[in-house]
Amino acid sequence: MSQERVERVLDLYRLFNEGKFDQALSDLPDEIEWVVLDVLPDQGPYDGREGVRRFWTAWLETFEEFRIDVLDRHDLDDHVVVIMRVGGTGRDSGLDVDSPPFTAVWTWRDDELARMEMFPDENTARAAIGKDWR
Repeated sequence: MSQERVERVLDLYRLFNEGKFDQALSDLPDEIEWVVLDVLPDQGPYDGREGVRRFWTAWLETFEEFRIDVLDRHDLDDHVVVIMRVGGTGRDSGLDVDSPPFTAVWTWRDDELARMEMFPDENTARAAIGKDWR
């Protein structure tokens, strides 16, 4: 079952990178919690599918081209951990930018995605969920 969860999370990133934003959103539950890095300009909250839509719409308005690069992933049964970076071409500047790697932890409850939380690094994510994937 947990490998299916990993694939489902990776499919969301793939759909987003392919520009199939509405399809990616439709795969999220109505009541998902979406917690972003505290260094981002707009902290939210981003609750539910519509909250996630607001978050991604703001990013898409900032970048001419935007992508998510999955660097690594870990299957922890009730958590899927994804090490990633985001990048793109700034809409106003025309400059290519890439973020440093950061960690997203997707939490499952009763076989449904319940939460996605971003962490600045793997160590912070490990401490937050109390699990190690090394």
